[in-house]
Amino acid sequence: MNAIPTSRIPAAAKGAPPGVASARSAARPRYNPVEVIEGAAPSRLWPVALSLAAASLVALALGAHPLADWVNGLPINPVTDRLSGWVQTWQDWMDAIGVGHLYTGLQSLFRWFQGLRF
Repeated sequence: MNAIPTSRIPAAAKGAPPGVASARSAARPRYNPVEVIEGAAPSRLWPVALSLAAASLVALALGAHPLADWVNGLPINPVTDRLSGWVQTWQDWMDAIGVGHLYTGLQSLFRWFQGLRF
């Protein structure tokens, strides 16, 4: 993974105390720690794409109800009307094979965990 360097100016040129970096030393890039995790190995594109595809399928399967809620909240026009029909059909398919009930069960379980007081 290539990270974007945040600075290529040596510390001595920035007014750092003497001895931290000399002007003769090569400018060493400093990286944003949010962008680079030390010791992390770079990932190949194929496993990342496969993971994204699997996550998308799980989101489509388990997220049929939230997707329908989101589409129903969009402004009414011919495009969203057609989209609403497609999402309703998808939601019916997911309910027919039982995935919709799995979603509501997981949602109920999560809400129960949220209600616990320790």
